[in-house]
Amino acid sequence: MNIFLDIDDVIFDWHEAYCKRFNAKKPKRWMAYNETIKTRLELLRREKKFWLELPIKNIPNFQPKGFVSARSIPKSWTVASLKINNISGRSNVHQVPWNQSKIEKLKELNCTIFIDDKIETFKECHANGIFCLLMDASHNQYLKTDYRIYDLDINNILELWQKLK
Repeated sequence: MNIFLDIDDVIFDWHEAYCKRFNAKKPKRWMAYNETIKTRLELLRREKKFWLELPIKNIPNFQPKGFVSARSIPKSWTVASLKINNISGRSNVHQVPWNQSKIEKLKELNCTIFIDDKIETFKECHANGIFCLLMDASHNQYLKTDYRIYDLDINNILELWQKLK
């Protein structure tokens, strides 16, 4: 079974670190890709320390097949952050640019289950035949779904997959 995970707000608490870095309030909805976000992401693109020191949100109790994340930073920083936190599966990291679709990469990887926190990605996966679970986060509470997951416990993941596939 090919289980792939998003990284930000699935493994690491990206929103928490972002809000702390820019003294911003935690959003109730996923931040729109606007000029403020674009400018701040450009700043973060050069801040290796930010990416290496992201706080942990969830640690999987299994080895995922890999990770697919929308990050416009050096992949080596992503791998290093996973290594620092002893996260399994770090040898198979894939990145697409910020605000870009992950669908083609997930299809190419023959993904069975994907876990992401972003509602747009969650919906896009389902629209394209990729089974996706929505990681619970403060910015996605407005969507009511049976596909919501609260941790990265393999038993919970497989139970939902069996029930909903």
